[in-house]
Amino acid sequence: MTYRQIFDEAIGDAPPTAVDVDRLVAREGRRRRRRVGAYASATAVLALALGAGVVVQPGASGGPAPAYSAASATARTQPERLRSAMLAALDREAPDLRWVRGADPVTDHKTWNGPLTDDPQWSVKPFRWESMTGWFGVGVAARGTVRSYLAVNVGRPLPGQAIGPDECRESMIDCRSFTGPNGERVLTYDVEGYRAPPASPRQRVAVRYAHVERTDGTQVTVQAHSSSDRHLLTAEEMAAVGLDPEIRLG
Repeated sequence: MTYRQIFDEAIGDAPPTAVDVDRLVAREGRRRRRRVGAYASATAVLALALGAGVVVQPGASGGPAPAYSAASATARTQPERLRSAMLAALDREAPDLRWVRGADPVTDHKTWNGPLTDDPQWSVKPFRWESMTGWFGVGVAARGTVRSYLAVNVGRPLPGQAIGPDECRESMIDCRSFTGPNGERVLTYDVEGYRAPPASPRQRVAVRYAHVERTDGTQVTVQAHSSSDRHLLTAEEMAAVGLDPEIRLG
């Protein structure tokens, strides 16, 4: 299922008044767990609403997350290389990002109040969706008082499958479409989201996407789902991460 298909199914043709992020996360999680047994982990299975992938949370084995630096571009494995590239791009655009320790599962807001660390709590795993295959990086980040689910995925559609969103739609908020420096098609937009905790009034949350389609067909999507109505990153920062040439398939 493509991002656009999930988006259409979630909100329909008419502009939504709001998207229940928790409900969509739970629903997409059930779907993805049925499809990805080879990648599932008993300690950490994630499915992201409006574009889900499966990842394993860092530190699941009790060890620290691997260090990263520009020099690690020569890392021996694809996930190590991509982890390095994703974190380097995030650090360049938002050097004040910190990370929530112990957020597991990363889609459970109750785990987002843990202690902060400068050690990136970021994992990268392969995914295979109905329409695309690639790699998915994820963590829970903090910037000032904002805490947010943050994900970056890079992949390529399977033959005959539709691509992700390629134009602004009425239901996208503050949508911008432009061409990147190397001919990339870039789309940034917000979604009006909310959480509905049990026995509590629903709460507005900030949801933002930056989608990059490269000329070779590779697609990179950066996603941030905050626990409040404030965004973790600007649309420009997210687009710059998605445009980073080092975030690529091997």
